Amino acid sequence: MKKMFPSFWLCLVLLALGCGKPELERPVEVFPVSGHITFGGKPVANADVTFFNEEAKRSAFGRTDSEGYYRLTTFAPNDGAPAGKHIVTVQKFEVSEPTEPVADIESTAYVPPTGNVSTNPVKPKTTLPDKYASQGTTTLIAVVESIDDNVVDLKLE
Repeated sequence: MKKMFPSFWLCLVLLALGCGKPELERPVEVFPVSGHITFGGKPVANADVTFFNEEAKRSAFGRTDSEGYYRLTTFAPNDGAPAGKHIVTVQKFEVSEPTEPVADIESTAYVPPTGNVSTNPVKPKTTLPDKYASQGTTTLIAVVESIDDNVVDLKLE
C-alpha cells in the first residue's frame, strides 16, 4: 500500500473543518412583513399575496392561513420584503369538481385519451375581484419600512 503524505492528511482535516455552508449574500436587506387580508369584512383563507418592489427588483410572497393572516418570504421562509413602495396583488382560486366522473385508470376497461381528444380540465375560478390579481390593475399599495415588524392589513372591496 502506498504511504500518504502528512500534508495530504492535514489538508483533508482542514478541508473538513472549513466545509460549513457559507452564508448566501443577499442583494437587498429584507424586513419582516405580516398582515391580515379581508374581503367584504371576512378573512380570506388560502389566498396568494405578492408584494412587487420595482426599485429593488424583488418580489415577496405569502399565503394566508385559515384566518386570513400571512407572512412574506423573499429569500428564506417568513424573512419579509425589501424596504420601499410595493405594488400588491392578491389572488384566490377555487377549483371546482370535475363535471365528468374520474376514470379508474387501474381498470382494464380504461382507455387513455389519444390524438386530438381533449380531456377538458376544469379551469380554476377566481373568488376575488379580478382587479387585485394584476400589477396593472390593482389598487393595493404598501410601504415596507426598515423596522422589525411591518404589519400590512389589506381590506379588499
